[in-house]
Amino acid sequence: MAQHFPQVTLLITHYNRSSSLKNLLTVFHRQCSFGGIIVSDDGSLPTHLKALHELKKVFEFELITAEKNKGLAHNINKGQDAVKTPYTLYIQEDFEPNASFSTHILDAQQFMDQNRDLDMVRFYAYEKYPYLKSYQKGFSKMLI
Repeated sequence: MAQHFPQVTLLITHYNRSSSLKNLLTVFHRQCSFGGIIVSDDGSLPTHLKALHELKKVFEFELITAEKNKGLAHNINKGQDAVKTPYTLYIQEDFEPNASFSTHILDAQQFMDQNRDLDMVRFYAYEKYPYLKSYQKGFSKMLI
């Protein structure tokens, strides 16, 4: 059964990878649902914009577009400005969640509910952060 996260908005940044976005949304649709889904596009080509509008009919997300590419930081910020829930799960359109991902989202939300000093839970990074302390359930706390 799919897990529902009503206090979490899924924020997905997108640029010219509509087929990757379709794959991502399909996997999430099977695993979990959210209080909202926002796709923040950063000036994709018309063929990808057309595909986004078709995907919007199937997956019911809010689409925020831009006339031209202004960079990832701007794309994240304009998407975040539209979030109305207490929590945001930010990912890029080429992310591939595994079968246990919804369990980890639940863990992260519980951590933040229980410890108001936490303002972010990171699920993945290309480089290991050098100053980590074991926290809970396989997560680590960043010390600096």
